[in-house]
Amino acid sequence: MQGLDDMTNRGAALKAIVAYSAPLEFNMQAAGWISVVSAWLIERFPDSGLAAEWAALSSVELGLPLETPSQLKRTLAEQKIDERLRWLAGLPTKAALRAMAMPQEVNKQSLETGRREVKLTTTSRAVVDPARIEALRTISHPDYDLTKLIRFCEELNLAFATESYLSMAMLTRAIVDHVPPIFGKQSFAEVASHHGGATMKRELNNLHTTSRNIADLHLHSKIGRKEVLPTITQVDASNSLDVRLAEIIVILSP
Repeated sequence: MQGLDDMTNRGAALKAIVAYSAPLEFNMQAAGWISVVSAWLIERFPDSGLAAEWAALSSVELGLPLETPSQLKRTLAEQKIDERLRWLAGLPTKAALRAMAMPQEVNKQSLETGRREVKLTTTSRAVVDPARIEALRTISHPDYDLTKLIRFCEELNLAFATESYLSMAMLTRAIVDHVPPIFGKQSFAEVASHHGGATMKRELNNLHTTSRNIADLHLHSKIGRKEVLPTITQVDASNSLDVRLAEIIVILSP
């Protein structure tokens, strides 16, 4: 992140002089550091709220200009510098979260700039472990082409990254309905009832009933006077889905 090292080094240099600086000199340098970082945040991350967060942190000072600071005041000043340095250390993560593209923000930005493109900047955990997707990608089977299953999984991760929870519900349902032939069945209800031991059946039944009910709720419900959008808690079936994908890999691997 361009400029972050410089902002951090300024703070570290300020911390180095806490033990012997006079209040006036120290307070001026501290105020200068805070101001420079604030201006850098506004320029580097406009309209992100990061500059406001930085400004809201505790002020850094040694006290009145002509007083002799106590050891306690010097310690407190050092702690407040540390607080701001820790905040800067976490800035890349904060910036990534701010930049994470939400559906409404993506469309708003496209409208404001008069473009017909959608620009995504996302960083998030994967709902479907990338290792599972790669394992599926390595499988070549004479009876089953996994191309669409892999794309479903990739789009499920993208939907999570952009907080597209309606899409997550529908994609999970699509995966559930897509793979029964791999298990030698025509429907996933049959798979959930007959495949594996008790633990496997429980996970598959959970995936079948939960994903189907949640997807049906949003796919087939008619518009009403008041709508409530789903949260990640409602649509996240990642644990049971991972069990299912692992079983597919076992079945189809040579």
